[in-house]
Amino acid sequence: MPPPRKTPTIPLDSKELSPDILKKIQKIDTEKVKPVIIQCERCNKNVLIPIPIQPVLESEKREVLVNYVHKNTKNNDKHCLVFEVDHDFNILLPKAIDVVISTVSTQKKEENDKAHKSSAIRHVIIKCDKCEENIHVPVPRKIIEDSKLPKTPVTYVHKNKKGDDPHSVILYLDNNFHDRDTRFPDILILYLFPYWLKKKFCFTCS
Repeated sequence: MPPPRKTPTIPLDSKELSPDILKKIQKIDTEKVKPVIIQCERCNKNVLIPIPIQPVLESEKREVLVNYVHKNTKNNDKHCLVFEVDHDFNILLPKAIDVVISTVSTQKKEENDKAHKSSAIRHVIIKCDKCEENIHVPVPRKIIEDSKLPKTPVTYVHKNKKGDDPHSVILYLDNNFHDRDTRFPDILILYLFPYWLKKKFCFTCS
């Protein structure tokens, strides 16, 4: 079996980087965080990703699955970069996919009921290993109906019943919204949103 394909990251001292990114690198480059820059196909620009160092180095896995959730501020396109990172912080197979973010903890009951009945949403039931129970994932029909893939990946970010511990699951759905596979990222990185985070970066490690 050939080794996983590594994706070249952009050097932190590259002349391609804007002054804004260079300033952000200085802020987050610490003993606890490794800054990595990847080209995001959905943002169409270089994206700075703060990867927590300790969970990667302490993992027994050869590659750690990371889910970085962010948005394109120009069109408010919320999405995530899913990739694997090895213990040398090489990036493997980054892919931009759609994301659904739970707002159950902040919505009123009638708003939740309305969303549940919406014809634009299809709910998929899966077993969440982190929640240790079945959960209903509200998948926008448009994501699957517009997809040309036999299995379309969708990330679902949510919290447990206590309202803490944000985490994510990646569903791979066929054209009939059947769950063909699920993956649970080892590290979830949230940036600037959702609003219930109350902090700029959030690292959640399994």
